Amino acid sequence: MRSIGLLDHINPLGESAIEVLVCGTTACSRCPATKTLRTADRPPVTVVMDRGDDVRFTRTALAAHDPSAGRIVVHPTVASHDRLLWHDILHALGADPRSCPRPGRAASDEQERAVHVALQTTAACRLTVLRAHRIGLGLWADLVHLHRTTRADPVLVHHAELPDDLAHLLRHCDHRVIDTFAGMARLHPPAAASAQ
Repeated sequence: MRSIGLLDHINPLGESAIEVLVCGTTACSRCPATKTLRTADRPPVTVVMDRGDDVRFTRTALAAHDPSAGRIVVHPTVASHDRLLWHDILHALGADPRSCPRPGRAASDEQERAVHVALQTTAACRLTVLRAHRIGLGLWADLVHLHRTTRADPVLVHHAELPDDLAHLLRHCDHRVIDTFAGMARLHPPAAASAQ
């Protein structure tokens, strides 16, 4: 785990990173009650656990990509930081790449704002993010925040075991875990099948 300071915020929920260390894997006294986390008439944030990094999970999600049906699938660009994900989401939403803020640290906030605007002006959708084990904790929190502030229902496909800090974050949001390929396949029917 990286070194952190007392005022280093990890997410839009108002927690500071030091609370993750204090909370650890034990029950957190500051966790909100489950009923207060529920988003009425919406599915929770979905975490798909692909512990064995089974290629079928990725292929199934990609085959389900159908923006016209409200199913957006993002296979993030491999990078040493999180900054490209917002650009990838904008591209998956159909934004003209020339109009998207260019990838990079300086444009990250602008890209995130553009994603929020795009999702607030579109119909409800499911936003599946593959390779979620490669993105940082802060970006996970930002994606959870999308669920609270837009009509997007994030599905985060984590191709490894959940680390303790991410498990802690999930205790503070409305979420469900799917850990079988059958569950993944039910959540992501092929685009051609859903059009019939």
